[in-house]
Parts: sequence; C-alpha cells; structure tokens
Amino acid sequence: MGVPLKTKTQLLFWLGAVLVGLAAVALATVAEWASGFFSWAQARWWWSPLVLAPGGGVLIYWLMNLHGPGAQGSGIPQAKAALQVSDQLFVTRRLLSLKIAAFKAVGIVLGLASGFVLGREGPTVQIGASIMYSLRDLMPDNNAEVRRQLILVGGAAGIAAAFNTPLAGIVFAFEEMARSVEEKTSGKLLGAVILAGIVSLAIEGDYVYFGRIHAPAFAVIELLPVISISLLCGLIGGSFAWLCLNTQRWLPLPVQLWQKARPYHFVACCGLLIACLGMLAPIHGSGAEVTRAAIESQQALPWYFLPLKFIGLLTTFLTGLPGGIFAPSLAMGAGVGSWFAGFFAEPVTAKLMAIGMAAMLAAVTRAPITAAIILMEMTDGHSMVISLLVATMIASMVARRFNANLYHELANRALAVLALKEK
Repeated sequence: MGVPLKTKTQLLFWLGAVLVGLAAVALATVAEWASGFFSWAQARWWWSPLVLAPGGGVLIYWLMNLHGPGAQGSGIPQAKAALQVSDQLFVTRRLLSLKIAAFKAVGIVLGLASGFVLGREGPTVQIGASIMYSLRDLMPDNNAEVRRQLILVGGAAGIAAAFNTPLAGIVFAFEEMARSVEEKTSGKLLGAVILAGIVSLAIEGDYVYFGRIHAPAFAVIELLPVISISLLCGLIGGSFAWLCLNTQRWLPLPVQLWQKARPYHFVACCGLLIACLGMLAPIHGSGAEVTRAAIESQQALPWYFLPLKFIGLLTTFLTGLPGGIFAPSLAMGAGVGSWFAGFFAEPVTAKLMAIGMAAMLAAVTRAPITAAIILMEMTDGHSMVISLLVATMIASMVARRFNANLYHELANRALAVLALKEK
C-alpha cells in the first residue's frame, strides 16, 4: 500500500519545518561570525569601518543586482506579497525561491560583516517561506491553497527558529502574515512551527535571545513611565515607518536624483555615514549583543544610542540592501526605556528597557500581540505579560496616526513592481 495523500502532505510539511529550522540555525551561526569579524576589525583598526561599510555596501549591491533580484529588503513584505499571489506561479517565483533564499543569506552575512544596521530575523521569514515553497511540486495537490499554506507555515517557522520563540511564530502568522488563518492551515502551522523550534532548541540549546529578566512585581509608580515609554515609542516607531515609506517627500530631490543616477556612489556614502555614526555609539549590526549586555548588567544605554541607531537603520533601509528591521527596532526600544531608567532603582532598569523594546516593535510593525509575546519569550519575562500587552497596544495605536503600515505597503509595492515588469 502507498502512503495516504494526507499523510504524505503532513510529512512534507514536517520535512520543510526541519529544513527551515536548520537554515535558521545555520544563518544565525554564520551571522554571529560575521558580526564578530566586524567587531574584531573595528577593535584592531579604528578606521576599518570607514573601509568595510562603503566597500561592503557596494559589493552587496552589485551582487544583488547581478545575481539576487528579489533578495533585497527585509523579507517579510516579500513573503506577504507572495501570499497574495499564491495562485500566480510565475509571480510568486519572483518573490520566493531557493536562489533568492541563498542570496538573501549571503547579503545578510556580508551586511553584518560590513557594519550595516540590520537584523537577520526578518529575512529568515522570506528564507523559510522560500524553502517551504520549494516543496510545492512534491505535494499531492499543488494548488493555490496548498502553496499559500506552505508560504505561511514557512514564514512562521522562520520567525520561531530565528528567535527561539515558537509561540511568537504562531501569533506572527495569524496577526501579521495572513491576518487570518483557515482551519485546515492551523494544524499544519502549529506542527511545523513547533518542529522548527525543536530543531533550533536541539542544536543551540535552551536559551533566551536577550537574557532572562527577573522583573519585580508591578508597582503603581511604574504606570507613568510605562505609558510615557509606550507613547514615545509609538511616535518614534510610527515616524520611522512613515519615513521609510515616504522618502520622496522628505529626501531632498537632488539626493533622490543622485541615488537613481549613481546608486553605487549613494550606497557607498550611506555606508560611510553609518561607519561615522558607529564611532560615536555601538550601532552596527542588529544591536542584540549591546542590548543583551545592557539587560544582563542592568545598565542603561547612553542617551545618544537611540537617535544614532535610528539614523543608522533608516540609512541602511535607504540602500535597499538585504536586512531586517526586527532586531534593530528592539534595540531602539531599549534605548527609549533607558531614557527613563535613571529615575528608578536597578531592578526596574531591565524591565523598562523590555517594555520599550516591545512597544517599539509594535509601533514599527503594527503587530502588538506578536511584539508582546516575542519579548515575553525572548526574555523569559512571563511576569511582565500584562505590562507588555498594555505597552504594545498603546504604541500601536499612536503609530496608527502616521498611517504607515510598513510591511503591508512594502508588500503592495513589491507586487506593483512585478506587475510593471510583466508589462
């Protein structure tokens, strides 16, 4: 007797989940080496970022244009766009493929080795979706519904494995990727996300991304800073999303024309600016190491870390190079929390930073529940769940005033570009 079709389908989803977990762990390991290389070079030769960032940026831009079209940017918008056109095979293949996944990973590693301000977690969504999507021809039913399930499950598994946060991966799929998930998908989603998380856990061990936060019990006196941090993160995160989506409204016209006419010069100058900012504060990379150290030591980040990180992340976004904004947004939120930490005793410092991280992520991504849960899992901060949910809801509501849904708008733009190419 042959294998029942339903069983074969389930086994293929599990196989894909294992592959996504392995890919996420491999990318995390190589990305850590790349960040370590940049830190080593910077410590040995103070001027090395002035060479690595511009030179690395030009190399990545050339590589992506020549071999990796579709691998630029965050990765989450591309996966969301693919969900919308899962019935159009030719279009979806321009957004998700093993080649795109490979060059996405290469671009991330080179970007971290060059000192750009970016994260690997968002791109892991596109990589995970590409790996799962590549299994479509093996499925008993290769139809639009199955392809949509593969994309959704792959993206969620990518988040779960990248952050070691299975619950956040599931919520991310419901809240951000698809906005709703049909009953037939939910079972495959749960199984695949858990399996991807198990693979990550088996290889890297039981760890929390930003270290464990032993937060004190909630006190009424904390209510004012929690609300203040949330409001401020909403304003900063919302303005960041608006600036990313409306460059033609604030970037001087001569700069826009120069960017189009001389893209390699523009990327090199952006890299040089980031290198200079990095001499003032440790803004390079995702910011995870700096933030983790601050949380574990209960030492607030310097006041100027946030504005410099903001400028560095926005500059990196302008280059169009592969890179995510998940982890850098979390680092910016830690900077906001640090502004208020000086008014309280040390045990509260890490808690305020965590609240800022969740609020900033919610403001940038407009996914408050995902932001709260991902912070809870990344810091083992279950005692802060109510504070995190309140903070993310407030920040998200404030960010809505900017009318800039970053991932959604970027997904629509990706589809519009593909539509023009088809013509």
